[in-house]
Amino acid sequence: MALNKKKISKKNIIQLSLLFAGLFLIFITYFSSPKKIETTPELAKKQKSEKEISQDENQEGINRFEDVEYRGVDINGNRYVIGSKYANFTTERPEIINMTQILCTFYFKDGTNLVIVSDLGTYNNTTNDMEFKENVKMNYLKNILFAESANFMNVKNELRVEGNVITEGPQGELQADKLDFDLSTKKLKISMYNDEKVNIKVNLQ
Repeated sequence: MALNKKKISKKNIIQLSLLFAGLFLIFITYFSSPKKIETTPELAKKQKSEKEISQDENQEGINRFEDVEYRGVDINGNRYVIGSKYANFTTERPEIINMTQILCTFYFKDGTNLVIVSDLGTYNNTTNDMEFKENVKMNYLKNILFAESANFMNVKNELRVEGNVITEGPQGELQADKLDFDLSTKKLKISMYNDEKVNIKVNLQ
């Protein structure tokens, strides 16, 4: 009879061990979860914030990037490279690249180069048209030009420069309102918005 009790006691011990093991698993599963619940709201808030930012960007439809560069050939076969420090485009008009801190170089077939820099501008990667605005500066041969804006029209192969145009070079100085530079013939047309005469100073030496 004592042996039977001993056997029963062992059986009870095994059952109790299994019971405690089960309770321990339940405790680990359910009672340790509040720690996760405490941290989850912060994580969910962060994820929600990131999601909202992403949604805002998608709603704005603006894609931003840095250090961009485009290479191409104009209608007359002259190579060009245009790049900027910052750029963006909208999903509605992805062909229009809005640029900041622009550097553009035209490599003409005759071996000369035209370098254009400006604070702002746009590049149309479909038509290859370009617009330069604010603190526009150009270098061609030994001539330097300053202006408020400039537009390169690829179909016409024309570069139009406007707004307080000032040029300095070995042949003299020039002040005008507008210059039209035909890149194919290298001819320059100078004009004013009113009847005032174009101010030109020529060095005869």
